[in-house]
Amino acid sequence: MSLRAEMETLRQHLDDLARAEIDSFTTRYALRRPPLPPGLYWQLRALAGRVLRRLEAMGILRPDPWPASLRQAATSPGAKPFLIWAIGTERDTLRKACSGFSRLQGSLPGFAPVLVTDVADFAFFSRLGWLIEYLPRLSGQGEPYEERKARLLARLYSGAPVVPVRAGLESGSQAEELRRCLLNGG
Repeated sequence: MSLRAEMETLRQHLDDLARAEIDSFTTRYALRRPPLPPGLYWQLRALAGRVLRRLEAMGILRPDPWPASLRQAATSPGAKPFLIWAIGTERDTLRKACSGFSRLQGSLPGFAPVLVTDVADFAFFSRLGWLIEYLPRLSGQGEPYEERKARLLARLYSGAPVVPVRAGLESGSQAEELRRCLLNGG
């Protein structure tokens, strides 16, 4: 399977997760609309906030995007995220792929890598300067935690390009293909 096709498959998977129904927990404990505060200034401010939220819900205004770059990272604060999907990857393979993405990061101005993983190697990850989204497998009753968090991440990073972890292991023409895919909008 080519890199572009694999990226499209991952993007489709995350789009399906984002469209999934919101779980009963968030609907059951949704915040109710508070009463208007006293004072004309505060009432106008509250009404303006409600109008802005309604416009965002209708799709007329876009909310501020989820920030993907860290303060101590070398990327700009307004960098666009690209997800590195590394669920089910072994620790050593993940380290090699992260090193490959680190080398590639210099040629991707305006992009901030976000690693989505189930590997708990935080000492190594902290040196990367990337945002890490950790999806651990937790046992218990009810819907698995990693599925709920994957749906949340799919909503947070909707529209962001998703790259399979194997792309970090590639070199030469395949690394150039990845760079072109990201710079041309996925």
